[in-house]
Amino acid sequence: MSALSLLLLACVAQDEPADTGDSVVERQDDCGPGELTVEGEAVPGGTLTLRAKNTARWEVSGGALSAQEGLEVTWTLPTDVAVNVPEALSVAATACDARVEGLISVDWPVAERMIVLYNPAAEGSEDVARAYLAARGLPEAALCGVESADSTTLPGDALETFVHETFDCVARVGPQVQLIVPVYGVPYKVADRVADIADPTRLVTVSLDALLVFGEQATAVTEAVYNPLYRDGDSVSGDYPRAVSFGQQREIRGDGLYLVTRLDGADAAGAMALITRTMEAEALARAGLLDGVVYVDGRYGDSPPDAAASFGSYEWGEWNMWGSRRVFEALDVWPVVWDGNEAEFGTAPAPLTCPDALFYAGWYSYYHYNDAFTWAPGAVGGHLDSCSACDLRADTWAAEALKRGITATFGAVNEPYVAGMPEYDQLFYALSQGATFAEAAYQSTVVGGWMMVFVGDPLYQPFDRPTP
Repeated sequence: MSALSLLLLACVAQDEPADTGDSVVERQDDCGPGELTVEGEAVPGGTLTLRAKNTARWEVSGGALSAQEGLEVTWTLPTDVAVNVPEALSVAATACDARVEGLISVDWPVAERMIVLYNPAAEGSEDVARAYLAARGLPEAALCGVESADSTTLPGDALETFVHETFDCVARVGPQVQLIVPVYGVPYKVADRVADIADPTRLVTVSLDALLVFGEQATAVTEAVYNPLYRDGDSVSGDYPRAVSFGQQREIRGDGLYLVTRLDGADAAGAMALITRTMEAEALARAGLLDGVVYVDGRYGDSPPDAAASFGSYEWGEWNMWGSRRVFEALDVWPVVWDGNEAEFGTAPAPLTCPDALFYAGWYSYYHYNDAFTWAPGAVGGHLDSCSACDLRADTWAAEALKRGITATFGAVNEPYVAGMPEYDQLFYALSQGATFAEAAYQSTVVGGWMMVFVGDPLYQPFDRPTP
């Protein structure tokens, strides 16, 4: 049982006597509550032991006390607090003419804020889910099996059942759940549900994960929408918002939103390898030992495009690359290699190899991976192309990067248009501010309910504290 620090708010006299303040203090020392101590884990539904120097009358702002008076009492915390963010509960002890007040910050551990989705019909899927439970110390209750005959694409008419069963699992764990982690074997696409941005008369296959972000309202998404988690930034000016926790966003936007990133790969073994290398990378990150090179691959030369570039244009895509370069050059932690040739890394006249790649942003090759990269431990990167994650288990850019050791990546399951991709520079900036991979992913993506799939541990943090 660990000792907790108690923030003392006040120590005040009650029924204050007419003599000097010194006598009040002396009386408190003799029979007042003195300094309060608290032991235990301040989680909703947990119990804390409260102690005072002398027998006191106790008051708390929620939950239940084992007794109203005493030198030591047990406080059972309420379960309906800290749904989105930590919540402060008050405790007070009164004895003689003195009262001491304090605050305790109550929060759910991250292990209680997740469910892990697996597909009972897909061989190896449950094994991956259980490997992640073990790696992160998640409870058995976090495990959620939702069956699908196809491990790649969910038929549109099966979405209602899939969503219902998924959020039955969420309800069993509690309203504090914020993260949904599908693993290998769970479909990552859904067909015939969402209208094409360019042609609303045509239904297209979109990212299942992008729909699950909307919780039980996923079945009501029939067209691409503005992502309520996006935080407005500007690649041209380099004006990016500070990263915030998802709990803060949920507090404002509503409890019905979720972060969804998956642990996937060519097969179950590949997904389990991703879990292992994420934990290894996280240990390096906490020790400040992540090392490598930043590679940024533009297309239109060594001068930025026109500052008047419109959102969603090719020029805007190029600005994302220039912005990524600027983010990392401003950090000045790792060397940054920029290439403005239309040819990609791995194709002359661009550099032919990219050793020790730690961060990568670039474009454009449809459904193609240039095998130029040696991925450093903890690497994060994505390639802007219209089919970068059309097939996570074949030879798309994201699939090949996962096979070769990238730690977190992302891509489109179908034509996203430039507007449907994340703003790469903002994603990397959010990471540099201490955001998790999942937080950075959705805070940098403008369009919701659309094409993006993010592959990597949602809790992965390459940076463990905000940068200046």
